[in-house]
This record gives sequence, structure tokens and C-alpha cells, in this order.
Amino acid sequence: MKGIAITTAAVALGGGLGAMIRSASECAGAALGIASWGVVLIINVLGCVAMGFLFFWLESRLRRDGKGRLQYLHVRHALRGTRGIFEMDSTLPAPELARLHRQLALKSGFLMTGVLGGLTTFSTFGLDVVKLAEDGRTGMAILDIVLSLGLGIGGIVLGLEIGRRTSTRHTIQS
Repeated sequence: MKGIAITTAAVALGGGLGAMIRSASECAGAALGIASWGVVLIINVLGCVAMGFLFFWLESRLRRDGKGRLQYLHVRHALRGTRGIFEMDSTLPAPELARLHRQLALKSGFLMTGVLGGLTTFSTFGLDVVKLAEDGRTGMAILDIVLSLGLGIGGIVLGLEIGRRTSTRHTIQS
């Protein structure tokens, strides 16, 4: 239970940091004359790059229980022969495996869920699509793309409409 609380706190701290980075990026972009959609695009693309890197980096360094989440991705070839990625690392005692598992949860919680989640959720979406596609579930990957974009845009339209309908009407009298 203590580990869950610590990881949750790390996610919250990382989320706050990611949100502050995003806000600062938007302010810097505006000061440089970059259109807001361009700033968002840059943030999302960089977030995707960071998500892919961190996913590989954390999994390849801290995963030793044989349950590696990289086994269906094209990068798996770089990890052949690395103990613990695709099969249990029998050279490590149980307490060390547990410690590494806690570190993986804490670091991925802070960096991926927290910082990148606060910065952009698009990075998580991108990772999900790539994992589905490279796992041979191309139809699901396409469905995720269509639904995420369609429902996200539809949600904006719906939210605007709800806001319009529930706002107090202000009329300007001439």
C-alpha cells in the first residue's frame, strides 16, 4: 500500500511539472510568434518522442521479471540476450526483483504518466497506437486513431455547445 501511495505522489508531482512545462512552452511560443496550434503540435510530437524513449529506457533497464512490454515492438531485437526482459532473470534474488519493480513503477509513474501526461496525453495515445500496430492489431490501432481524434474533436464541439446553452446570456443594449 505504501508503494502505491508513493507512486501516486510521484505521478501528481510529475503531472504538475509537465503542466508547468506546457504552460511555459505556450507562453514562449506566443512570445516568439508561433501559432498556438504549432506550439501544441511541437509539444505533442516531442512528447511522443520522449514517451517512446522513456518506455524503452525504463523497460530495458528496470524490467527483470521476464514480463517485458517491448517483446512485440520492433526494438525487441536490440534486447536479445538481455536477462530479465523476455524471461525471468534467475540470477537476481527476489528482493532485488521487487526493488527493481518498485523503481519501474515509480519512475514510469513520475516521468511517463506524470510529466508526459501533464505535458501531453498525445504521447500516450501515440505509444498505444504503435504498440497495437506492432502487435499485429492494425484494425484496433486504426480504430483507436479514428475514435480518439473523432471523439476528441466531437467532445470539444459538445463541450462548446453545453457551455453555450448553460451560460448566462448577456445582451448588449444600444
